[in-house]
Amino acid sequence: MIVVRILGGLGNQMFQYAYAKALENKGYNVKLDLSEIKKYKLHGGYQLDKYKINLKTADSFSTLFAKIGLKKSIKEKSLLFNKNLKSLKGNEYVKGYFQTEKYFIEIRDTLLKEFSINQKLSFKTEIIASQITESKNSCSLHIRRGDYISDKKANNIHGTCSLEYYRSAISIINKKYQDTLFFVFSDDITWTKGNLKITNAFYVDVKSIPHEDMYLMSLCNHNITANSSFSWWGAWLNKNKNKTIIAPKQWFVNFKNEIACKNWIKI
Repeated sequence: MIVVRILGGLGNQMFQYAYAKALENKGYNVKLDLSEIKKYKLHGGYQLDKYKINLKTADSFSTLFAKIGLKKSIKEKSLLFNKNLKSLKGNEYVKGYFQTEKYFIEIRDTLLKEFSINQKLSFKTEIIASQITESKNSCSLHIRRGDYISDKKANNIHGTCSLEYYRSAISIINKKYQDTLFFVFSDDITWTKGNLKITNAFYVDVKSIPHEDMYLMSLCNHNITANSSFSWWGAWLNKNKNKTIIAPKQWFVNFKNEIACKNWIKI
């Protein structure tokens, strides 16, 4: 049995689940360890229960066995793709973030189905969803501030995307498509309105319901992401075959990574 630890915000939880699901697709018996996420207070705690996922949760005995069993625990050593993490031997406990689609791209169709919301949407979200689908051309734009600004450790690791990045991304979208309505998602709407002037914009406050905000991002024709796993998934779940996705070239301050997908525009 393989036990995969779930920890972090919604985006990280989805990366970990996608990795675990890909292992199951290869024939492994895979379960999720939720023991730490249940004690995790940041970013809303455990949120995968909002989706139509079907991997089972490891009980305390199974988790303990995986940690101290015949095989030692495995920890992802970097954010670069490691093919060895897709070829395990069994009875292993795996910790990591698995932030590249290379771990699960072959099961995209499965993940699109399982990362469908399993409950009724809020009235506010239904209204915004209608605005997105009825607009001639829509593009989500995500600005992540919050702990990226207030938490020194998070800032040193992630940094924040510059205003020039967003201006360049908006320019690219406007040159490619006419009459684009930008749906702007941010945990600091006041700062965003004061610092980034967008001619045609609708502002969405992402402090509300995370899985619903991600769903709204995925409905847009195109996406401009922050250096955030949250908007990464909003873009990746976008089913538009002709979508344009723009992502920051520098996702972290110092860590090498392969997070932005190959066919995304990186600036």
